[in-house]
Amino acid sequence: KENPLLQFECLIFYSYLDYIEKIGYSLVPSSCFNPTLYRSYPPQKNYNFVNMKISLLLLTWCLLSVFNFTAFGQKAKVLKPTVSAAKSPDFEVGSGIKEPKGERKDWLQIDVAFQLESSSRDDFIEAVEVRFFVLPKSAEAKYKKLYTAVVNHVDLPKNETLRSCVFLSPNSLARIYGKGKKPNPRDLMVAVEIHAGQLIGGEVTDGKSSRWWQKQDAPTDSSMLRPKSKTPFAYLWFDSYAETRD
Repeated sequence: KENPLLQFECLIFYSYLDYIEKIGYSLVPSSCFNPTLYRSYPPQKNYNFVNMKISLLLLTWCLLSVFNFTAFGQKAKVLKPTVSAAKSPDFEVGSGIKEPKGERKDWLQIDVAFQLESSSRDDFIEAVEVRFFVLPKSAEAKYKKLYTAVVNHVDLPKNETLRSCVFLSPNSLARIYGKGKKPNPRDLMVAVEIHAGQLIGGEVTDGKSSRWWQKQDAPTDSSMLRPKSKTPFAYLWFDSYAETRD
């Protein structure tokens, strides 16, 4: 289900096979070109075409195999994710409007650095998905869930250090841990997977052998983690982070 290129391959292959079959049955021996004979005899399969058909099918399959190898000859070197506490950024804007004063609240940033490799001659990789999985160890019972997010990155240069991140907002942290409690970055278990049609790399902070982020029976929540572009940190450190579609 998560391999669209393979589905595309199969579509091409079976469409081509159907086309070959139609041609094979539409061609008739020269004796049938007589209109009278042709009405007497239904179209027959041209058996001289069989060898050509087999050769074309084999060639098509080889080309698709090479295409598949080229497209998926990708690998991601992923460093261990980090979790950091941050305060809401404070911007000064000369708008002439009196600025409302408020307390700068706490966020948690989940960050990962990675490099992409590919067998393609192109200097860029068109797109990857960075999937985040976050499990708080000491959350309130109601909110002890596996928190997930997917960040879609585009136009990624190969062999350069890139970053991706998501955030837990102050209100999300208050819901998970209880109002008034200061969040502890060490309380989060984090796993990151990078996908480009298939899994090409990943890393975890701890619990790698248990593969806790892949357990099917774990309750999940995709509403809490926010991509950087949906936070007040959106315009900060722009050159350090991979570009996104959103």
